[in-house]
Amino acid sequence: MYDPVHIPWSRRKRRRVLVTVLVVVAAIAAVTVTVRKIMPPPPTERLTLDDLASMIPDTAEIEMMAALVSARIGNAAATPLAPPPPPAVCTAPAPPHAWDSDQLGNATTIVQVGLALGIPERGLVVALATAMQESSLRNLGYLGANNDHDSLGLFQQRPSMGWGSEAQVTDPIYSATAFYLALQRVSGWESMAVTVAAQRVQRSAYPNAYAKWETDATALVQGILCNERGRLPAASA
Repeated sequence: MYDPVHIPWSRRKRRRVLVTVLVVVAAIAAVTVTVRKIMPPPPTERLTLDDLASMIPDTAEIEMMAALVSARIGNAAATPLAPPPPPAVCTAPAPPHAWDSDQLGNATTIVQVGLALGIPERGLVVALATAMQESSLRNLGYLGANNDHDSLGLFQQRPSMGWGSEAQVTDPIYSATAFYLALQRVSGWESMAVTVAAQRVQRSAYPNAYAKWETDATALVQGILCNERGRLPAASA
């Protein structure tokens, strides 16, 4: 019969400490993995050129939608209006700035396109505020040395960035259609500040520049809607 082997106390103590350390390390590692799995990913505000390009609608899609919008606006203009019902008076606030007939005509086109696409009123305000900042509501062609890269038209869209050809982006119906389609790709734009929603589409070097036009854009939209509502039927879903 053999005598039991006695492990010195110091060796048993070292083993116990080692086992405890290993258990603690394993527990920490498990907690770290769990936290990483449940925590949301960090925000990714910086977009690559490929990301930006994916936000711009395909030109064929824009062209098709612009043709439908153009036909819709033309049909509405050719349809005689029913006699207005009595005492329905539509009033709108006067915009802070004065806009000439050319600017008002372009603003009206932008709103008409939005109505034909079924865009809610806030989207119309975003579009007008954007065009006010980008072009002062003028359908700008090439400005030579004063041109910002190859930006053209009411929304200063760039052919080199995939918005369409020079002829397309200087067509008010096409350019407005392109803007609205891009706006609809911005998740949650309806609840964003006007300048934030505009910036998500335009990616301007001056992201807060659109804010100063919100009051003007709101007043113009309301004034144009007083004239246009009832002329265009509601867009089908």
